[in-house]
Amino acid sequence: MADQNPTRRPARRRPSPVSVPRTDAFDAALTTIMRTGMTKADAVRLAVEFLASGLESAWSVGAVPDATVPRRMRVTVQRQDTPQPADQLV
Repeated sequence: MADQNPTRRPARRRPSPVSVPRTDAFDAALTTIMRTGMTKADAVRLAVEFLASGLESAWSVGAVPDATVPRRMRVTVQRQDTPQPADQLV
């Protein structure tokens, strides 16, 4: 049978939600990330993208064999100087 409306776009498939068992450690980590103002979904999405980026970087430079998890990873953070309130100036 022919499509009734050939100009209509096919429905976009959305990925199904991911479910993970929650532990006290997971909830504490999620709470830490959410202190930035992110939603739970944004926090989990960022954490997964962040780890994936680190793994891809480690594999691409040959620090560890492809598709393996490094024993340790570290993050380098550039200091952000924030203005101090007038009553806290030294």
